[in-house]
Amino acid sequence: MRVYYYTAEEFALSNIVNQRIKVSLLDELNDPYEFLGIDVSDPEFRAAMKSGRDLVAKRAGVICFSKSWQNPIMWAHYGNKHRGICLGFDIEDKHLKEVEYLSDLVQPEVNMELKAGGLPPHFFERLLNLKYKGWSYEDELRVHVPLDERHPTGYYFTDFAGNMELKEVILGPRCLVSIEDVKKHLHAYMQSVTVFKSRIAFKNYMVVRNRAEPEYVHKSLTNCST
Repeated sequence: MRVYYYTAEEFALSNIVNQRIKVSLLDELNDPYEFLGIDVSDPEFRAAMKSGRDLVAKRAGVICFSKSWQNPIMWAHYGNKHRGICLGFDIEDKHLKEVEYLSDLVQPEVNMELKAGGLPPHFFERLLNLKYKGWSYEDELRVHVPLDERHPTGYYFTDFAGNMELKEVILGPRCLVSIEDVKKHLHAYMQSVTVFKSRIAFKNYMVVRNRAEPEYVHKSLTNCST
């Protein structure tokens, strides 16, 4: 499935050059309800959930994608006010978890005399993909990533190779990075990658391809060698 990752221009270029993407930690995400989309009004259950959340936060992170690159709100919030870049990846469907948007916190049957309050293991995986409906504009898909080796920078990364395939590089409407700037960083990519400039639409609230600027298509090195 084709999914999209909005980011600032400098981070996008770093991702392209190093062929990797940063894993987001639960405590770094901009929603304090991450892994807490559940009624925790009971003090005992709240303490247990906090402990469990802290444990999960040490073991797993997420990479957040969107189903579309054309949402102007996403460009504003995650694409450095339309100055950033959106990266389009092909990822196998089995690795993608669709975010579930709800109006209210989940109200489960909890029994604190039982392990994990009597909640089944799959419920806790669901919690990793629950968000308030106000976030639904993100149209989000997630990849759950175990936290293995921490990079010397202090961050966690996952490599493109074997996990995701870069297919598109979309320059934001206000992006000052040129197509030529991106082109020079794609020489090592085996697959074809399309780079193009975007603009705001003339007839509706949408970001669209800027046809006035020719796209660049990095040819598959596999095809070039045949």
